[in-house]
Amino acid sequence: MKPKILLVQFRINPIAIEQERASIEREVGETCEVGFVSALDKAVDWNFPEVLLEGYEGVILGGSGDLDFDGGRPVDDEVRRISYELVGQLHPFFTYLFDNDIPTLGICYGHQILGAFAGAQVHSDIVQKKVKSHEVKLIVNKNNYFLFTDLPDSFYAYYGHKDVLDRVPEGAVLLMNGGECCQVSALQYRNNIYTVQFHPELNFGDMLLRVKSSKGYLPEGVTVEEIFKDDPQSNVILRNFGRFVASRAN
Repeated sequence: MKPKILLVQFRINPIAIEQERASIEREVGETCEVGFVSALDKAVDWNFPEVLLEGYEGVILGGSGDLDFDGGRPVDDEVRRISYELVGQLHPFFTYLFDNDIPTLGICYGHQILGAFAGAQVHSDIVQKKVKSHEVKLIVNKNNYFLFTDLPDSFYAYYGHKDVLDRVPEGAVLLMNGGECCQVSALQYRNNIYTVQFHPELNFGDMLLRVKSSKGYLPEGVTVEEIFKDDPQSNVILRNFGRFVASRAN
């Protein structure tokens, strides 16, 4: 039996929920099974993380095209309110992950919500927001990090976000950046907790599917080929995470 990873989802759109599940299962499925829980499910009690994680060896915190911490919205916007409520609701869960150094990978919104938990501010930044492929570079020795095995020192990753962390949270290590257009691309907390602002679960085919199923995903008059590069390197991060979870379990 394969070890299991729990995917915590922050999405509302049913199509996006299924797309995220499918892409993550594809990338880690060789080594791990994936279970799912919605952070928006009011029936879930986050005060007992040990119960939620029973039978699971790792956690993925997914993205969200539905929620923002800022997004350029009014301060009292409902979407912003939900995001900050989630930080409070999931506080016991995140504390458990940190206290026990549970293998965790935060993706995009997952990167932001864990950063908010760790003390950073999440804000909208017109310079850093993007929907495109963007080059990111390792600024650490990749040989010291299981997540970066078999990766080049730089590659293009898929981005789709408005909000960013205003700084590297205290105690975290900055692993990757993409210049002024992506200052906090990847972080490490503890030994086994990682987050990335980009989407290592997506490939070029996924981007084509998103464009077809999400009206307004791209600027008017722009084709997917113009702003997204067919670079599969970031998928290696997710596969490495699955392998790491499996190796610990065995």
